[in-house]
Amino acid sequence: MIFKQHPLSAAFPAMQPDEYQALKDSIENIGIQNPITLFEGMVIDGWHRYSAANEVGMHCPTVEMDCDVDPRDFAKSQGARRNITASQNALAITAIYAWRPIGKPVSSNSAVTAELPKTTKQLAAIAGVGTRTIEQAKAVHAGGVQAVQDAVKTGAVSVETAAAVAKLPAKEQKKIAAQG
Repeated sequence: MIFKQHPLSAAFPAMQPDEYQALKDSIENIGIQNPITLFEGMVIDGWHRYSAANEVGMHCPTVEMDCDVDPRDFAKSQGARRNITASQNALAITAIYAWRPIGKPVSSNSAVTAELPKTTKQLAAIAGVGTRTIEQAKAVHAGGVQAVQDAVKTGAVSVETAAAVAKLPAKEQKKIAAQG
C-alpha cells in the first residue's frame, strides 16, 4: 500500500541528506526496527523510515495511532526528537495547532475538536520561543507560498525573513524564493 505523509508529520523539516542516507543504509543492513504509525490513513510518524524502506524495496510494518491520543501532541513529541532551529520549531508548532482532523472527530470527547485555538502566547510557550517569533510563523503559515514555508523548514531562512517576504504578492514571493 502507498501512503502519504500526514500534515502533522510534514510540519517538521525533513532529515538532512546524510542522516537519511544513514537511515537507508541501516534499513538495508538490519531492516525496519520500529513500525511506522498511521493516522487518518497517512504516516504521522516514521515518514523517513517508510520512504527509505520503499527505496530499498523493503516492506514497512505499520501500526495505527491510539485513538485516545491527541494527534497534535503525538506529532509534537515525535518532532521534538529532531535538532531544529527556533524558526523551524515555531513554524511547525504553528502548523500543528492550525491543523484540524478530517471527517469525524478523533473521538466523541475529542480534545482536538472541543479545544479553543491557542493564543500566540500559549504557542510561544509550547515552542519555547518569543511571541514575536510565533507572530512571524503565523504570517508565514497563513500568507507564505509553499517555497517560502519550505525555506524556513529547511533552515535556509529565518521565520523573521520569511514573514517579511510573506507580506508580498504570491508571484513576488515565488520569484524571491527561486532566487534563494
